[in-house]
Amino acid sequence: MRRLTKLFRLYTLLLALSSAVRAEEEGVSRQAISVPNAYIASDSEGFSTYKYNAGYLPLYEHGEKYTGASYQHNFFTQGAWDSSAEVYTLLTKAINPRTGLGYNLNVGYNLENGYKLVTTDSNYSFRVTDTTKAEFLINRDRVETQNSLNNGIYYTLGAGSIEQQVMERLTAIALVGNMYFSDTNTRPIVRAKLIYDLLPDYGLTAQLRYRQYRDTNTNVPNNYFNPDHYSETMLAFAARKYISGWMLSGTAGVGRQKVSQDPSTTTQLYEFAATSPVASNDYYFKTRIGYGKSAGFLGPNYFYRYAMEELIFPF
Repeated sequence: MRRLTKLFRLYTLLLALSSAVRAEEEGVSRQAISVPNAYIASDSEGFSTYKYNAGYLPLYEHGEKYTGASYQHNFFTQGAWDSSAEVYTLLTKAINPRTGLGYNLNVGYNLENGYKLVTTDSNYSFRVTDTTKAEFLINRDRVETQNSLNNGIYYTLGAGSIEQQVMERLTAIALVGNMYFSDTNTRPIVRAKLIYDLLPDYGLTAQLRYRQYRDTNTNVPNNYFNPDHYSETMLAFAARKYISGWMLSGTAGVGRQKVSQDPSTTTQLYEFAATSPVASNDYYFKTRIGYGKSAGFLGPNYFYRYAMEELIFPF
């Protein structure tokens, strides 16, 4: 508990310093409210997630640069079971819309079923050289399955990635991380991606994706899907295009997965996202929908679908 208290104080100080510096250096005078925000998801095992969020941003420059606080209500259902949580978060964000580089720092307090947890979903990315980018991230949250929510199981993920432009139209990305679960399991993670610009003028790319992880303790109760080894190779096509100031993007991929010693099976991924002009004085809107098929508790044909939206009104 002392460690969590120190972590919370450290992030609070960081947010306060960031807010003060930005207000002094940039003369930020606008404010904003972020409402309504929602994330809704369901899967083939009957588990549904509903997250509703509202925030106040006293320091607001544009849709990717602000500081504030938010409140979120989480609600989960599966059959006759349900659970809910209250989440209070301090946050600060400064992302360059042209490069996608910058930071997103936040710290939250999550209360569910009497279990208290300090959470974060933070990252910092920067350019190392003209052709190299790096990113560090840390994510700490509850494991969102029925058994894990009932027992207060959570995870902490730390990872780092390098993005290297190999040649004019070819980019390679590699990520290495480790996920620590509160039930004593540890999950080393490796991800890699090769991206080739098929049609640069239209934002169309071909991507070869690979990911794998292993679980060091497969004897824990059924808190979540934890095979001793999982790997997936996927071929995907992605498109990204500005239309009338809006950024539209989508991804479609098909691959093969292997779970432990089982035969390989098919995986799928489909996503679409839309973002309004980032510097609009009227509103900032972002939405994303997706569908994925991979492995889960009940076998290789687990699937999930989700939809999210974020809406900010500056004033």
